[in-house]
Amino acid sequence: MSVQMQRRLFTVQEYHLMIEAGVFANNDRVELIEGEIIEMAAIGTRHASCVKRLIAVFSDLERGRAIVGVQDPIQLTERTEPQPDVVLLQPRADYYATAHPRPSEVLLLIEVSDSTIDFDRDVKVPNYARSGIQEVWLWNLEDDCLEVYRLPTVNGYGFMQRFERGEMVSPLAFPDFNVSVDLILG
Repeated sequence: MSVQMQRRLFTVQEYHLMIEAGVFANNDRVELIEGEIIEMAAIGTRHASCVKRLIAVFSDLERGRAIVGVQDPIQLTERTEPQPDVVLLQPRADYYATAHPRPSEVLLLIEVSDSTIDFDRDVKVPNYARSGIQEVWLWNLEDDCLEVYRLPTVNGYGFMQRFERGEMVSPLAFPDFNVSVDLILG
């Protein structure tokens, strides 16, 4: 007779209590995905450079159009709180001091991915869709391209378009704002 092993899944509240209690060291890079505490991959130089370029580009948005968040938590559900690389958030006077952003406040969510491309595409992106985030950009550093996901459903995104070097892309929330794939990929 085999025994079915059960995993202990955590809520966002329990996860925050563990952080406050010092369960994780200050330099631990973890996030809560579907109740599991996941150790995030180390950030390589190309990944970091891409994030810096994204920050510089989106800093050009007119003040008051969006708040740019960098590697900050987003609470998707009671059991999922990832830390995407960059997010554009709806402006809020308190700059989200009272609570982490929720999916309805995310205008654009961006993940930069190299060694974690399969996890980001197969686990994180579907979680973003189920939570109703309208648009996700996945900068695929392995294939040197951008994957844009739109039209969220409970089964994933209904639309995905791949952008290559030499192309421009605009977020749904800011159709007048063009981003060069070449500039971000370096």
